[in-house]
Amino acid sequence: MKTIVCILIQLLLLVPLISQINWFPVGAKWSYEYSAYGAYGLNTVEVIPEDTVVGTHTYKKLLSKIISVGQNNLIDTFEEYLYVFEENRVITGFDRYGGLFLYDFNRTTDDTLEYMSFGGWSPSPFVVDSIGTIEINGHSLAFQDIRFPDPFNQGEYSDIRVIEGIGSINSHLFHDRTILQPFDAPFYYFRCYEDNNLGLINLSYNQIDCDSIEGITTSIHESGKDKTSIFPNPATDFITIKTENQFITKIIVIDILGIPRKTMYTISKEVLKVDIHQLESGMYFIFGLDKSGAIRFKEKINKYGS
Repeated sequence: MKTIVCILIQLLLLVPLISQINWFPVGAKWSYEYSAYGAYGLNTVEVIPEDTVVGTHTYKKLLSKIISVGQNNLIDTFEEYLYVFEENRVITGFDRYGGLFLYDFNRTTDDTLEYMSFGGWSPSPFVVDSIGTIEINGHSLAFQDIRFPDPFNQGEYSDIRVIEGIGSINSHLFHDRTILQPFDAPFYYFRCYEDNNLGLINLSYNQIDCDSIEGITTSIHESGKDKTSIFPNPATDFITIKTENQFITKIIVIDILGIPRKTMYTISKEVLKVDIHQLESGMYFIFGLDKSGAIRFKEKINKYGS
């Protein structure tokens, strides 16, 4: 009996910690690397000090900005408002297309998320594979690992992780904006989240600046994107990288969680061949570094098959 009482007390002590998670405080900001149909750039989403009534609920108002670099380095900017509502650990979004279920942190292992969608053709079902807590900047935050049918391989599964107060770290906050349809676009790679309580959470590989844009504000060579080609893409076993006058000494392949999956050292100048046959099917980023450690190119590749 004493043991049961102790467990109940511990559970009660955890309740206030969970309830203290503050979704969407004013000034909170998400940063995403963005690419779509040959363009690339930056998407930021920031909570502004203005609420909006939608139906019977008062929604937080978010300003979404996209800076897109297209052909011939032409820059376009797009702005729109997004709306979010949190109640009892369930998050709902609302944009010009209507309402959308986003997250439910009341769900536990093996629960199905019936309304989760990633736009376009979206596999289903989405199932909570595991739950737990993660320490970030001295804060203990709940997370869910969610699995869904792998769009590349029938019978296999992929997964995403969502963190309470932050959202998915594999996609956009409004996850229906990231299309899981193989090799399609747009794609949003989560970089950073920041608010006055949690501080800055930077999940970019090599701690890339949250607001950097390739060729504009990053250390990546401005013309590196134009001087690098990768083929075949998608690929099963090997990819070939052709560069122009760039001495690449190190190749790093990372997955969409920012985890390095393969590192290769080379002294090749123009043609590199990378073995990817041991990687699981999915999307990866490949970085080429010179002898000083500077990033000379970064590209997105798709691996399929075994």
